[in-house]
Amino acid sequence: MSKRHSLTCTFAIFALTAAPSIAVADDNGAIDFGDDSSEWASDGECDDARFIGAGVSSSLITENIGRDASDCQAKFANGDAELNPLFAVPTDESPIDFGDNGSDYADNGVCDDIRFTGEYASEVVYIVQDIGRDANDCRAAYEAGSAKWQGNETRPANGISMDDMLVEMSDQ
Repeated sequence: MSKRHSLTCTFAIFALTAAPSIAVADDNGAIDFGDDSSEWASDGECDDARFIGAGVSSSLITENIGRDASDCQAKFANGDAELNPLFAVPTDESPIDFGDNGSDYADNGVCDDIRFTGEYASEVVYIVQDIGRDANDCRAAYEAGSAKWQGNETRPANGISMDDMLVEMSDQ
């Protein structure tokens, strides 16, 4: 059974538990917080999975990356949110941290980490829990040239959205 068809409606909101999340800074260390286009923007809580800390929501979805700028910027400024090191811009001195293989979908031949994208991405449901947790698949795809780093994007390729999944499940 494929990942796409094994997902259920029960994960409409993803809890950020032990799974790492991501954040973005450019080569100069400047943070692009994005915009406020999320349905949960300006609710007093950072809903962007690129950040970690007390001011970050415990329920995150990848579709909100770069879409809660005001809340995340305010939480970052007062110390209640910080950039996650898994999303550091890779350099020669500090290459990509591929993470571990703790994902339920690790070693399935597809990179399920939203920090990477490729032609396969339109068939992937990226979830917060897979960020930094599919190292073997993502490293292999990156080294083969079939995946590229999109960690610097405030609008990463999201693959299949939750709305798409719900529509597909209702059609079955």
